[in-house]
Amino acid sequence: MIINLINNDYKFDISNTAILFYPRISVVDDSDGKKLTVSLDGNTAYAEYNDNGILYRSNSEVDDSLYDGPRCACVRVAFDVFHQATGLRPPWGLLIGVRPVNFYLKMSDIHGDSCEEVLEKSYLVAPEKINICRKAVEMRKSSVDKLSEDSYSLYISIPFCPSRCKYCSFVSYSTEKEKKYISPYIETLCSEIKKTAETAPHRNPLTVYIGGGTPTCIEDCLFERVLNQIRESFDLSDCFEYTVEAGRPETITEEKLCIMKKYGVNRVSVNPQTLSEEVLFTAGRKHTVQDFFKAYSLAKEYGFDINIDLIAGLPLETTESFENGLKKIIELSPANITVHTLYIKRAADYGLDSSLYANTDPEAVTQMVSTACNLLEKEGYFPYYLYRQKNTVGNNENIGFSKKGKECAYNIYMMDDIQTVYACGANAMTKIVKNGSIDRSCGTKFAYNYIRNNGEKNK
Repeated sequence: MIINLINNDYKFDISNTAILFYPRISVVDDSDGKKLTVSLDGNTAYAEYNDNGILYRSNSEVDDSLYDGPRCACVRVAFDVFHQATGLRPPWGLLIGVRPVNFYLKMSDIHGDSCEEVLEKSYLVAPEKINICRKAVEMRKSSVDKLSEDSYSLYISIPFCPSRCKYCSFVSYSTEKEKKYISPYIETLCSEIKKTAETAPHRNPLTVYIGGGTPTCIEDCLFERVLNQIRESFDLSDCFEYTVEAGRPETITEEKLCIMKKYGVNRVSVNPQTLSEEVLFTAGRKHTVQDFFKAYSLAKEYGFDINIDLIAGLPLETTESFENGLKKIIELSPANITVHTLYIKRAADYGLDSSLYANTDPEAVTQMVSTACNLLEKEGYFPYYLYRQKNTVGNNENIGFSKKGKECAYNIYMMDDIQTVYACGANAMTKIVKNGSIDRSCGTKFAYNYIRNNGEKNK
């Protein structure tokens, strides 16, 4: 479907608002299609939306007490006509940004105690979403308090996986198909780790996170080579959190866990995504539910804090199977449980072929996320970070829950853009945070280019 957006200064905001009501639409300036006109006349915003001959109208006064009053008014009238046409009311209201917690904090700085009233009445955010933001702010405080002006975290990218999941659009490579690149990649990565330590303001990262891909899918000797290079290059005496995203349960072995323990890793991600065998198979995962329980038990024996990821909305998942799986996860009592919403990414199999998820019901996915929030808080887990993406099913968010004192600080620092992150590896993004500004630089996207380009630099 096409929406023809006519003459407005806030096209980006209104286009993204349209996506909340009409996922995967195209918003253009000059084309046949449903026509939306938004205008600002003096202190009033107006919208007209012609939906196949049915005309919807709205107007709203600009609120001068808001820092973005004119923008807010224009987006609000667009939101209203879409609501009239569809009957939908997205719970995040006018917020289209990735980081709602940061917006909550901004509103708190501007409006003080009336922050939540402003969010609900002016930005149309549902009370339950405001509640999540408030709790996330409370839960992240201890991690934020550890920050200093020159503190930083270290991210290491190992972009290889046993296979590619159908929902995944990350730049990752099958170990079977790209085996020839793994060893030279690791050598190149180790060289970059050493150089990064030499250019960092000091050698004491607060947190280290090794992600990918699935870092644990590579050979033991290469995996240890990376961890040893990190230890040789950086002083880890101040590092209170050291995480390896072991992700795929079938890659977690006693040998890998011994290596992690040897080098000071204290947190491991073990991600089933679902506890339904049928859903796992359909999503292209190559492990079983039993593989997950075995890997979890093994990691627990070694004393690691464990992060677990679930995805709400995978094809063939039902509200009942999702809830039953979540209850089994809660019984394991991991440190963290993150509930992701299925995100339809253009580069993923699901993005390329919509028939693969055609029967996914947005209302059912919303129910899954709501059920997760209720169950987890009842069992002593609280939201500590969250973020939003375009094209999530049902316009739901991704929420990380943890037991108190067990938050994954790196998730907070990285997702909320509040600490410098030095990143090494293909497609890894370094973020320099200083005086409220952020300078981002991303490494080359593909492993073979990374090897070639960085090999030239190291000659």
